[in-house]
Amino acid sequence: MSTEHSSYLKLSCPDRPGIVHGVSGFLFSRGANILDSAQFGDSHTGEFFMRVHFQEVGGDPGVEALRKSFGELADELGMR
Repeated sequence: MSTEHSSYLKLSCPDRPGIVHGVSGFLFSRGANILDSAQFGDSHTGEFFMRVHFQEVGGDPGVEALRKSFGELADELGMR
């Protein structure tokens, strides 16, 4: 699969169960294919960090459309 028109989602938030599930489920619900993912929790700060490289199968909706639809999950988990 070509990575043309792929995007990266980078985030951090307080560490807790369900973050990877929430992000991957969100991308799946949009028809996206995850090309690469890296994540870790910092036990000293309690922060979680994630980077996901993905491609939307139906094309690129643009950053603003992605931010708008991702906002509810981001707010729920305190993401930056």
